[in-house]
Amino acid sequence: MSNMSKLARFTVVPVAAVAAIGLASPAAFAASSYNLSAGSAAAGSTVAFGAQGTGIVFNDETAGTSVTCTGSSITGSAVAGEGLSGTGIATLDGAGVSFTDCTGPAGIEFTITGSGTWSLDATGDTDANGSTAGTISGISASASGSGCSFDATGSVAGAYANGDSSGTLTLPGSEPTLTLSNVSGFMCATAGIANGDQVSFAATYVVTANDAANNPIQVTSNP
Repeated sequence: MSNMSKLARFTVVPVAAVAAIGLASPAAFAASSYNLSAGSAAAGSTVAFGAQGTGIVFNDETAGTSVTCTGSSITGSAVAGEGLSGTGIATLDGAGVSFTDCTGPAGIEFTITGSGTWSLDATGDTDANGSTAGTISGISASASGSGCSFDATGSVAGAYANGDSSGTLTLPGSEPTLTLSNVSGFMCATAGIANGDQVSFAATYVVTANDAANNPIQVTSNP
């Protein structure tokens, strides 16, 4: 047997296994359904909430640049109940999202705004610590600064952790799943920011219901 044949023999199976793992989406491991409770809120009632974010970092993995913000806030709503689909278990008001004191490459100060409605989707089982994997999908945002502006669309993965008085939505920014478009301005070019760049988004949001009686908002998966 030639050396090339031996190599093929020992690499076909591992490569096939890696391909199979790569094709398995997070949704394939999602729970069958979820329960969402919100303090004293009755099943079927809509619960409005707000989320305050810290540790905001948009990292352009393609260009090797980043935009950091000192804070962020977003509002949304969810329906209390049992046996809920993980898809759209909560909705976020993308048009109302705000980011404060955002600074990018070369000290550019950016204003970042969102648009549309974003979906918070549960995608995994609730673990022993009360944390459920999920994604924010349908993200659409725009950034504008002196000599540089661009749009970003896509989704980000994270996890929602139940708490005694509030929930915590953690976005680790481990994958660049936002894509830039409509890039414009000489400072963008100087920083290497271009259409098609892949961007990650990291943040930690503390989630509380607008009505204190509806805290905490908790999500648990069903078998």
